[in-house]
Amino acid sequence: MTASLGVWAEGPAPNGFLYRWEADQGAGGSGFVILDQVSWRFRPADRAGKPLGDIVVDVVGGEVTGSTDGVDRAVVVKVAASIRRAYQRSGVLPETAHAHFY
Repeated sequence: MTASLGVWAEGPAPNGFLYRWEADQGAGGSGFVILDQVSWRFRPADRAGKPLGDIVVDVVGGEVTGSTDGVDRAVVVKVAASIRRAYQRSGVLPETAHAHFY
């Protein structure tokens, strides 16, 4: 289980707003997610912001659908939830959205 999650804003991308993440300081994996700011849906993405596979995390509706080879769906959900929580605290897209799990 991931104990820590680092999340950093990369910036606007053609498909939304891109975030980079690292689990357990990189030892637990790393990757990118793209946020559609209108629908508040997250998808795993490559470094350029292109969505990978068909995982969709809808943080407003509370639904997670799809799968993507080589992507841990549970970590993508944690990344999305961390970004959403940070947004709810500040009202703006966060520069960072780090989280710890015990």
